[in-house]
Amino acid sequence: MEENIQILGLDSFENKEKDKIMSYVERYSDKIFRNIVGDMIIHAKKHEKDGNRANYSFHIKIQTPETLISVRDDDWILSTALHKVLKKVENNIKHKFKVEGK
Repeated sequence: MEENIQILGLDSFENKEKDKIMSYVERYSDKIFRNIVGDMIIHAKKHEKDGNRANYSFHIKIQTPETLISVRDDDWILSTALHKVLKKVENNIKHKFKVEGK
């Protein structure tokens, strides 16, 4: 993982969930940092609502020299929550910096 990415709150997740979080972040960070320079801080939370269900919430901040990008999302499924929040970051960067392409 890149040194400009920091994930906070991983201690409340199981090892399998941590691996999934790391793999999603690594996959999306290539796209995210292709066109910008900055530091990413991810706040990950696992909210235990029911006995065997948990709600996962993620808050991502990217500090660039020009601006601060802040996005949050949550879902009952870990992979869906990760995908939604990282896709929001990607779209926010495309919008703010008017980056063309994929």
